[in-house]
Amino acid sequence: MRWWYLPILLLILHAPPTHAESIRVVTETWPPYTYSKNGEISGVVTEIIRAALDQSRLNYTIELYPFARAYTMARDGENILIYSILKLPSRSKSFKWIKIDGLSIDMYLFKPQYRTDITIRNLADAKRFRVGVTRQTSTHHYLLSKGFIEGVNLFPVNSEQQNAMKSQPETMRIDLTTGDRLSLACWLKKAQLHPEYWVEQLPLFKEDLYMAFGTATSDEIVNRVRRAFRDIRNSGKLADIIAQYHGLFGPKLPATKTRKAPLRRP
Repeated sequence: MRWWYLPILLLILHAPPTHAESIRVVTETWPPYTYSKNGEISGVVTEIIRAALDQSRLNYTIELYPFARAYTMARDGENILIYSILKLPSRSKSFKWIKIDGLSIDMYLFKPQYRTDITIRNLADAKRFRVGVTRQTSTHHYLLSKGFIEGVNLFPVNSEQQNAMKSQPETMRIDLTTGDRLSLACWLKKAQLHPEYWVEQLPLFKEDLYMAFGTATSDEIVNRVRRAFRDIRNSGKLADIIAQYHGLFGPKLPATKTRKAPLRRP
């Protein structure tokens, strides 16, 4: 055996990961699940994604975009992971899906507290009003599927905070908005509005959270992340992360492997 090339062989074996082993991760600002704090992207779902990707040993970066842009990037690109995303029938064939087990969020229609003229008992009632939604999100697609029409009774924006501004008495450009209780509370705090500004009117659906790659991404990469997520779930690390945040949602849960912690405000 010629030993002169042994150092070269060792360099090859210990070389940093190639481009094929690196991915981009895109998401939106959706506090308290995903948000930027002091230049760092954080939140309960972000921490779960980081734990899974660290376990996968893939190189990755996480970037914040408006949801519609992040959605298009992941759908059309290679090795681009998006979270959090709902698995809708219209999206199912465009992505390779990984369910984030243990997390679900209840979505509602809300009205501003001062709008005592609004009473919503069902979606037919809601169609008489202007509903603000974040563009390309699950509630946007859900209301379109229920017969809402953009520019008539459905008005997409880039962030939930815009809906609060558009519903103010001085503007009254929308009458209702959609979302979950915790996220809307975070946006109200950011906008320096009263925490009870939005009043729950009608439940829409329960949303299971997913991460997803576009179909251009290889099954090898997708399965690598899927196995890594399974590993952090089975080891109890997933439950530990959720338990750290559960003070936001209710009594703290024990860190177990099987207990699910729906993200809902009591």
